[in-house]
Parts: sequence; C-alpha cells; structure tokens
Amino acid sequence: MSDKEALRVFARQPVSQDMIDILVTTTKSIIQVRNPKPQYSLIPSVKSVNMLVGPKSSISLVNFIKNLIKYSNVQTPTLMATLVYLNKLRNILPANAIGMETTRHRIFLAALIVSAKSLNDQSPLNKHWTKYTDGLLTNEEVNMAERELIGMLKWDISIKEDELIIALQPFLTNIKDQLVQRMEEENNQKLNYYRLSNSFSNRSISSRSSSRSSLSSYNSSLSLKNSHSNYSLQSSNSSNSSYSLNNINEDIIEGGSKPRRIPLSNKSTNLLNLPYSSTTSTQLPLDIEKQDKNLFLNLANSGRIISS
Repeated sequence: MSDKEALRVFARQPVSQDMIDILVTTTKSIIQVRNPKPQYSLIPSVKSVNMLVGPKSSISLVNFIKNLIKYSNVQTPTLMATLVYLNKLRNILPANAIGMETTRHRIFLAALIVSAKSLNDQSPLNKHWTKYTDGLLTNEEVNMAERELIGMLKWDISIKEDELIIALQPFLTNIKDQLVQRMEEENNQKLNYYRLSNSFSNRSISSRSSSRSSLSSYNSSLSLKNSHSNYSLQSSNSSNSSYSLNNINEDIIEGGSKPRRIPLSNKSTNLLNLPYSSTTSTQLPLDIEKQDKNLFLNLANSGRIISS
C-alpha cells in the first residue's frame, strides 16, 4: 500500500490522543522557553495591610491544545495542515531561539488559525479564538501572532502532499501495517472459502458418480431379470408345445401313419360314405366288421360313428 492511500485513510480518522501528543511534541521542539522568575504584586487590604499575590499560572500546552480542539471542533485534516506549518516554522527559526512562557501557545494558535482559514470556507473569527484561549491571550495578541506566522512563511501557506507524508510518517506506517495485516487475513479467508467450495464440489461429483453406478447396476439387474423371465416364458412355451404334440400323438390311430383331425361339429353319416338301411336302426357294413374290434371302438369313442 502506498503512502498516498494511507494518507487518505488517516484523513478520515477522528482526532486521537496520539495526534495531540505529536502536536505538543512538535510545538515544544520549535523554540525554547525560559521560565521567568515569579513576580509578586502588592494589593492593599481593608486593614491597610499589603498582601503579596503571585503571578497567574498559565495553562499547560497539552490542555491548551485540547481546549482549542474541543471549542473549535476542528477535524483531522486541519490538524494535519497545522503540523506542516509547525514543521516549516521549526526549520525557519534558529535553534537557539528562546521565547517567553506563552510563546508556544501563541505559535500553535497562529498555525491552527491559518490552517482553519486556508482549508475551510467558514472558520471562527479571531475574536472567537480569543475566547477559546480562556483569557490567556487578548484579541490584539491573537492578531499579532497570526501576522507574525504569515510573515515568517513569506505568505506561502500552500501545503504539498509530500510535506504531509513526511510530517505524518509515524501514523502512515502504522496504517500501512494494519492494512497489510487486514489484507492477509482477507486473503486467508478467501483461500479457506475456495478450499471448502472445492471440497464440496468434489463431494458432489463423487456422489453423482456413485448414484450413476448404482443406477447402472440397477439397470443391469433389471436386464438380467428380464432375460430370466424371457427364458422362463420360452421354456413354458416349449413345454406347452411339447405337451400339445404329445396329445396329438396320443390321438393318432393305431395302424395309421397320419393323425386324424377331430371334427369341429357333428357330421352326418354321409361323410363316412356308409350305406344306409331303413330296416334296421343301426347296421354296420361288412368291411368294418372285418376290421379289428379295437379300431371300431376308437371310432365310436371319437364320435366319428353316429347312429342315424
């Protein structure tokens, strides 16, 4: 991940304590402050007794910056530009420069006012910033601090992206490390998802193949059953045909070479070409009497001899 992408991520983050700490550290590194000797003033009392009163203690730089951020409701981009102005001023002032006790407060307030006015269309006026100092600075002192800062910068209040990257490098490094770690976690999650999806697809393919094999085995068993049934039908048909042939063979007349067909209906005696005599009720011809008695009985039983 590049520094530009990390810078965009940092600009969307809320103001944190780490940002306040780096602003305090940078402001303190700009100029040295000599602690003045305490001066006491005399205040007359009612009983004409003079009282010594010590100087008013100024607010710490950390609390001063926190109050300004709270009252003005500035966001991270404004503080980023403020840090760039502080770095520029540190490079301009000599290393042996010494200021008064509130010099650091004035420097930070001036850098914050210039950042807010250059980045925002609507920013607090100097009289409002004076109220935000909680009485530490007057309106004239606030105006003077702004003019002095702009004069030291030679009215060049433009901010480049490279200057932001250099000033915010500690924050950008942490952001890049966090984003790289997050990307690795996402890649691991995607890899695990792909592995699970591949295993599921392999299982589905194996189940389909097993189902196909079971269907093929079932079809083969059905074909075997059908072949067995066809074979049984053929055997039964052959047995029936043999049985019918046997019955036909039993009907073959003894002494004859061909089987005689049984008539479908009763035939008249004319079919046998037998002579008819009206005097006797039943009279057999002489040639039939000469035949064997068994053949005659067969003819009578088969219904081929009908009495008239």
